[in-house]
Amino acid sequence: MAERIVVSFHEPTGSLASSGSGYLERSASIRKRAEAHGGALCAWSGGAYSFDFAAEALDEALGFTLEQVAEAQDGEPLRIGIAQGEMQALGTPGGLAWGKALLRAERLAAIARPGDVLLDPDVAAVQSGDLVTAGLRRGRAADGSIVRGLRLDIYAPLRGDTLANVHKLVAAPELVGREEELRKLSVPLGCAGLLRAAPGAGGTRLLQELAHRLAPPRSLRIAPTFLPREPLGALRNAFARSLAREAPPELPEALAAALDKLLSGEGINVQRAAELVDAWLAPVDGRSGLLTVDDATSIDLATLEVVSQAIPPPGFFRSVVRIDVEEALPEVLSSIPVVAEVTLGPLPKEAAVELARAFCGGAITQEAASLWARRGQGMPLGIREALAEGLSTGELRWAGDMAEPRDRTSGRGAPLPAHEWIARRATWLEPGERAALVGVALLGADAPNEIVDAVSTLMAGAGARVAVVEDALCGAGWAYRPEEGWLAIASRTTARALIGLLDDGTRELWHRMAGRVLEQNVGPLGLAEPAYHAAVAGERASAAVLAAEAALAAAGAGLRRMAAALIDEARSLDPDVQVPELSDEGELLVDPRAEEISIASMIEAAMGEGGPMRASDPHPPSSLGSLSPDSLGAGGEGVAGFGPPGKASVAEAVEALGEDPEAVEDPVVMAERLSKLLRQALVEGDIETLDDILVRLRVTGEHDALVERMSAFVLLARGEPGEGLRKLKEAVAASSSPRAHTRALLSYGIALASAGDMDRALLETLTALARAREASDRRAEQASARFLAYLSAAMGQPQAASVWAKVAQTSGEALGG
Repeated sequence: MAERIVVSFHEPTGSLASSGSGYLERSASIRKRAEAHGGALCAWSGGAYSFDFAAEALDEALGFTLEQVAEAQDGEPLRIGIAQGEMQALGTPGGLAWGKALLRAERLAAIARPGDVLLDPDVAAVQSGDLVTAGLRRGRAADGSIVRGLRLDIYAPLRGDTLANVHKLVAAPELVGREEELRKLSVPLGCAGLLRAAPGAGGTRLLQELAHRLAPPRSLRIAPTFLPREPLGALRNAFARSLAREAPPELPEALAAALDKLLSGEGINVQRAAELVDAWLAPVDGRSGLLTVDDATSIDLATLEVVSQAIPPPGFFRSVVRIDVEEALPEVLSSIPVVAEVTLGPLPKEAAVELARAFCGGAITQEAASLWARRGQGMPLGIREALAEGLSTGELRWAGDMAEPRDRTSGRGAPLPAHEWIARRATWLEPGERAALVGVALLGADAPNEIVDAVSTLMAGAGARVAVVEDALCGAGWAYRPEEGWLAIASRTTARALIGLLDDGTRELWHRMAGRVLEQNVGPLGLAEPAYHAAVAGERASAAVLAAEAALAAAGAGLRRMAAALIDEARSLDPDVQVPELSDEGELLVDPRAEEISIASMIEAAMGEGGPMRASDPHPPSSLGSLSPDSLGAGGEGVAGFGPPGKASVAEAVEALGEDPEAVEDPVVMAERLSKLLRQALVEGDIETLDDILVRLRVTGEHDALVERMSAFVLLARGEPGEGLRKLKEAVAASSSPRAHTRALLSYGIALASAGDMDRALLETLTALARAREASDRRAEQASARFLAYLSAAMGQPQAASVWAKVAQTSGEALGG
């Protein structure tokens, strides 16, 4: 038995069916055409005949069927049924066969109306959605059983054809029905307009139209796009987009430097950023600039602070802030001089119909335009998405040059909000297309291709790469290209709807993957974004550490309110997380990493030169904050006492090395002596000398792995944990020998602990210990066990700390023996 597709024909009742010559002539013609398409006659009776095709020959079977439908339009139409299933050849010369698929196809043909093609619901192409159906037909078979079949849409039978019809919609038609609102938002200079717009009401489009009509010499469009939670992220993106489309103004040196820092993600203080906005939008030849803020309640607090300071005089430019209808203006913007307020809701009926026609380029019947304007609830996005869904399903069909309802019942369902039409249409997305869209949505609905690829391909493979799917997505109106190398979702309503379609577990996994990717690709301020994703994914401890790091960066940039908000967020996620302490004025009082970097210094020194650990040594301290050099040094002498008494400072030793002929003439000797001084510099906390040593070591070409590890610890010491951790993680992946891999793992664990991520530090150090034992590397084993003792004590596990101390002692004795 083999899987086959069966097409059955029933003759219409009437004169042709009773004429033997007519029946024979038509059946012979149909049989000839079926054979030309690869089919074979499998059964016939006095008024019916059936043909079967290979299961993979759907296109041939469908093409053959539609040929018969087209040819019969001028005469008496046939009644046709199609089913799929196993068929068994009867072994007769005529190729006859029987199976349940034949039975189902004949029953469907029997209940079909003339001209109908009824499909069995079990046909594979029906279940996958590849065939377009136009309603259900039910009838009673000769044996009294109820038969159900789906009507094939004979005008647009293939889903690919109906989806292609969506590409005919106009992406951005002329603005309709909002002239009065535009007039009100042309506010005086130095003042602000407030636009209240429900999702899908066209608020973003109205802001774009306002900018087009005012034609300012320069503008800033602030919106929650890529990295929406990064302090000053929205302002940074606004300046970058402005630079992409228009020439910058002449800026004073201080503001030019501030702009460079802002664009690089370093951050600047609010006052300087507000001055930059004022200078950017200053009048040119009597023409003023324009500032628009879209979805203000989703903008980061630091950017809103800048807006609140820049808008009042001397900010002589126009500004418009958009929020939702039911939202309150963010408190930080309460001081801006609002002189006009506009609310956007559904369009009037006539305007909604006009907009439906505009989306179709005028090529739609008046009846269809009225029906689909109603289905979209009169909301611009709802109308567009209802039209797109109608074209996708075939309810709205392109007949020649005009779009019209498929039949008298099409377009008469209940009106629905835009997100419902979006969800329905999303069922036809290919897996790679859906994954790419979800990736963009999670990243702020507007993101660079390489970051989207990094997230979406983790979840759906290479088929989710932007280069593979962007043409299809942009053509169907799901997305657009805001600039080269970026992809943006058509609306934030669409982005929210797509994320809302994920079940809870899948959504958490997406957030986890997005957070992992972003953590490796953002600066210190940008860590606020992976902190959010980690929190949503349930990784509260990691989220708290990342939020604390972002808070520290915000405090360092002078963004007091943003830093305080991030500190509160970190503490809400993990009350025990170490956070920076700020004064009432926002000054950084305590950097929690100041002591922690000394931990990394001491353990790194122990890896190379530390002596055996004695079980009688003092127990590790009870908290990570007390792991100071004093608690680790012999006899409580502290950092200065770590080493032989009277030892020259590392800076002096490096200076003297430059006068040593043996070291100057032999790079190997120079490298060996520098590597020892490197650890001393780290222990002493002399970062400038450490930099000098690293430069000299790079010149020798020796100890590259050690140089990279030390460079990473320097970054940690300078308050750049993201880059430092990234370098150490890359070193783990790049290590070529078991010994190098062990040391890279331990260094990474030390760095994680210095950044406050104790759980991951413990995991990496345990892995380092296992690898050290596999490689029979006693020194690395001792160092790993020593650090595990400190970690255990810091995490409130004194018994475990004691055990690890004994392991370190055993390893040290084996090393000494």
